[in-house]
Amino acid sequence: MKRIALAALLSFNLTTAQAQTAEELAKTYVNMPEVQQMMTDMFSPQSMAVQVVASMPPGVTLSEAQQTAIGELMSDEMNTLRPKLEELMEATTAEVFSAEEIDALITFYSSEHGAAIMSKMGPMMQKVMGGLASDMQAMQTRITPKMIEIMSSE
Repeated sequence: MKRIALAALLSFNLTTAQAQTAEELAKTYVNMPEVQQMMTDMFSPQSMAVQVVASMPPGVTLSEAQQTAIGELMSDEMNTLRPKLEELMEATTAEVFSAEEIDALITFYSSEHGAAIMSKMGPMMQKVMGGLASDMQAMQTRITPKMIEIMSSE
């Protein structure tokens, strides 16, 4: 009896997913609390400050107060772009993924493990990018003259 009920439930879920368009599912995905929190974390003053500090040229240092002020400024400005970001995410998700794939994303990120992974993705990437900051600065210093040369040719 349990198998019949499980089969019926799976059949219902497949039918429901098929009935929804990729656009509808993309909207559901983007509005999931886990995805919304990821955007909130991404645009937080702390995250913005880390990104700005990582992009500073070598030798430029900012005080803690300057980092905080810049992080807050950037966060406020980036949050004005959030509606457009959400629109673009919905449209692009619906364009790139099938309805079945979006449904799988929703299912995964709604699960205990998926929600935990999503909540840790921002801090993980912030650490990774912070660890690359000096390398990125060195690379930028190396390639800037070459980029200027390329842009001045022709």
